Amino acid sequence: MTERIDVLHVDDDPAMADLTAAYLARELDAVEVTSVTDPQEALDRLGAGTEHDLPFDCIVSDYDMPGMNGLEFFESLREEFHHVPFILFTGKGSEEIASQALNAGVTGYFQKGGPEQQQRLAHRVGDAVEESRTKAIADRYSTVMEALGYPIYVVDETGTFQFVNDAFADLTGYDVEEIVGSKPGIIKDDAAVTEAEDRLGTILSSSGPDVQRFTVDIIPKAGDPIPCRDHMAVLPYEGEEFEGSVGILRDISDEQRRREELETKRRAMDEAPVGITITDPTRPDNPMTYVNDRFVEMTGYDREEAVGVNCRFLQGPETDPEPVRRMREAVDAGEPVTVELLNYRKDGTEFWNRVSMAPIRGPDGEVKNWVGFQEDITEFVEREQALERQNERLDSFASIVSHDLRNPLNVARGRAELARDPNGDPHLDPAIEALDRMESIIDHTLTLAREGQTVGDPEPVDLASNVEKSWRAVAPQASVGGDRGMENGEGPSIDILAEGDVLADPDRLRNLFENLLRNAIEHGPDGVTIHVGDLENGFYVADDGPGIDPTRREAIFDPGYSGTSDGTGFGLSIVREIATAHGWAVTVTDSESGGARFEFTGVDRPRTVEAVE
Repeated sequence: MTERIDVLHVDDDPAMADLTAAYLARELDAVEVTSVTDPQEALDRLGAGTEHDLPFDCIVSDYDMPGMNGLEFFESLREEFHHVPFILFTGKGSEEIASQALNAGVTGYFQKGGPEQQQRLAHRVGDAVEESRTKAIADRYSTVMEALGYPIYVVDETGTFQFVNDAFADLTGYDVEEIVGSKPGIIKDDAAVTEAEDRLGTILSSSGPDVQRFTVDIIPKAGDPIPCRDHMAVLPYEGEEFEGSVGILRDISDEQRRREELETKRRAMDEAPVGITITDPTRPDNPMTYVNDRFVEMTGYDREEAVGVNCRFLQGPETDPEPVRRMREAVDAGEPVTVELLNYRKDGTEFWNRVSMAPIRGPDGEVKNWVGFQEDITEFVEREQALERQNERLDSFASIVSHDLRNPLNVARGRAELARDPNGDPHLDPAIEALDRMESIIDHTLTLAREGQTVGDPEPVDLASNVEKSWRAVAPQASVGGDRGMENGEGPSIDILAEGDVLADPDRLRNLFENLLRNAIEHGPDGVTIHVGDLENGFYVADDGPGIDPTRREAIFDPGYSGTSDGTGFGLSIVREIATAHGWAVTVTDSESGGARFEFTGVDRPRTVEAVE
């Protein structure tokens, strides 16, 4: 022991006190002895101190002293100072005093004598102080470890648990008494036991580490294995006599779960079908710190080329500065933004990029990073541009049909009407009918050209009511079956079985029904009956007419295709365009009576809200 020892020696014989101090100084490496002759004086010296700032490491006291004997001094001392070593060193030795002293809890008892007794006293003082200091350190570490709440274990040289704390017992589900005296196999499988032994071997080797840190699955008394991190070290020992190991476990279930979640998120980002970038605005020029696989594939730049630079390097001579300005303003304002701009790949080819950027804020609300999602929309933009060009051509075509053809057609029809005479030329009536048919073809052509596959915002539409309105427009004098019946005649009739609403553009839906109903009347017998009803995910329109040849069922939807000489061939084409615009599928089959049945599926219906009782 090299740390200085401060000893308080109480003896009413100054000569004996000096002798003891001399022997203590000779036998111990560093000692400071304070000698007093009166126990009360000693108590007065100690009275100003506390357990933690006591100026003495050990107290040596005589037994037979005036006013207060050594044991009475000890009892008075113990009221305030519980842990300081106390050695009774007396010339009045007896078994009775020795028994009283040891029962009272003194650290040591020695009878005064020659040099050998002085040496024995000195050695006992040194040992007592070392034990006290070791215990104090152990107590402090024990307090710290208990406060941390980590599971702690001690295993002896035979691999048997000698100690576990309450936290260890709580982790494993076993009582402390069940674990102490057992082997580690009680909480580990064979592979884990073997790994721990191997790691302990590296610590014991001359070139190995002092501590081993490794993960291990602890098998509790009940439940699933608990992933932990084991911090293992050996107990202090001298020579070749290994005395065991000590370890601290830490439950890393939450850490492992978070790590797995982060790994899942990282893989999701790496393998996402859109380009993902992360930038660091705290660094100069807000460079990219992460790019995923899709970004590399989309741009042609390796990660090494992209990370560390600003993403503006994708811009080129034809990049519109307006979306770039909007992105810059959003970054300055710390707000999300989405733009579409022309970018350039590493090989110089152009691609249209839809970029969405959003800030990632820290706990203090400051923007720590920006995340960007980049999608190659080149095909979409090209289709959009082609569609725009097509629409321009259709508008031009519609203008020609509407003005340049309709005007001379109206002139021809008007002249023919003026020339028509009941007793006149019989060829004028067919000519007027042909002109009417041409006007009908123009109307249908304009419908396809101007409306095409477009609908307004879908809204709940009562299917039965929409069908009835369409029927009144097509056959105002015809009958309606069931409860909706008018006077029955010999002409066509309709039986409306549909119920509830569908989500549709009401005007386009009426246009669809009018074409279907008109088609059934024109191609059916004089007394054709039409049925309109519900399907599980749509509706149908069926008739009892001649039906449609299976080999012609696809062709009937082609523009200009007609089954009669006086038809325009556009009615069913318009029906399919309207259905497609709504996202519906239309198919043709046979009705129960052998006629035609048109089925519309994929039809959305409004959600119904159940009444709350």
